[in-house]
Amino acid sequence: MSVSNISLSDRISGSLIGLLLCDSLGAAVEGQPPGSFDPVKTLRGGGKFQLKPGQFTDDGSMALCLAVALLGNETDTPIIHPSVVQMNLYRRWYETGYLSSTGECFDIGMTVRTALNTFISHYDQAEDNKLTGAAAYYGNASSKASGNGSLMRLASVPLLYHRDPLIAMNEAVNSSKTTHSSLLCLDSCRVFTALIIGALQGVTKEELLNSNELYVPAGLPDDYWTTKATSPLEPLVVEVMSGSYKHRNPPHIKASGFVIETMEAALWAFYHTNSFQEGALKAVNLGDDADTVGAVYGMLAGAYYGVNAIPTEWREKCSFQGLVQTVADEILIQSQQRTAAVEKLSAPPNQPSL
Repeated sequence: MSVSNISLSDRISGSLIGLLLCDSLGAAVEGQPPGSFDPVKTLRGGGKFQLKPGQFTDDGSMALCLAVALLGNETDTPIIHPSVVQMNLYRRWYETGYLSSTGECFDIGMTVRTALNTFISHYDQAEDNKLTGAAAYYGNASSKASGNGSLMRLASVPLLYHRDPLIAMNEAVNSSKTTHSSLLCLDSCRVFTALIIGALQGVTKEELLNSNELYVPAGLPDDYWTTKATSPLEPLVVEVMSGSYKHRNPPHIKASGFVIETMEAALWAFYHTNSFQEGALKAVNLGDDADTVGAVYGMLAGAYYGVNAIPTEWREKCSFQGLVQTVADEILIQSQQRTAAVEKLSAPPNQPSL
């Protein structure tokens, strides 16, 4: 099947499942220096957390928490700020193992842990902590706190809001600020949202990764990144999006916890391969923070190639298969409902008949 003929449903499922499975794929060699391990060739489990094939780490758990929060399954009270809903679900994962593939929170980044502990302290002390319109943005804004913990969970933002790219950009930023407020993190989430929306729209890889002109999704003005965006992109983000990964190879491509290097490594794997599986293996065999580079690669490549491009034997081992498909289906439904509502609001009033 041509990449341009893949259904939107398959792209949404591909992005979510791709994230989870590439997280699992990389977990087998997470924390191991490149070249120090037998190359990953398929889902094999093990690693420092001794996971089963198809079980995912914090990347996948937080991605599912964010998706559930955005879909509104946990509250129908609009006075609660969306960021509070997100942080409460991350808290459930942190404290009880909610949406963990093992039933417990066995892996959590320092930046996320710090933000969650601050949120928990403030939330529990609030007089009326159940009904608050205040935002729960606890991310450290320092450039030294530019980890990959918000980028790794991003997928559901562009998947849900892809029909309104401006809202998608804003929600990408908001979803990051709960735990990661560094400009490098915010901008990485913005540009990756644009790429995933483009993949959902069936844009070619050449157009998505055009080094001469940063990709702008249909629905935004062509000069969005230069004049219409909320703020100019950080130079390091521009460098990656201008194609730094096209001319570099390991050890200059690194699977570190730094958000810029994570994004660069994921795009390197995506650019230099022609199938989901080939790119996934290229990404995770970088070692080190392999699960997160895999997750970031998987959410983009899954949207681009579609769910059926992911090996069947991998998909059959994915934890929470039923839940993941339900989430994907609901994202599709709600994205279509949002479009219908916007079109209804923007339609001209009916003219009285003569």
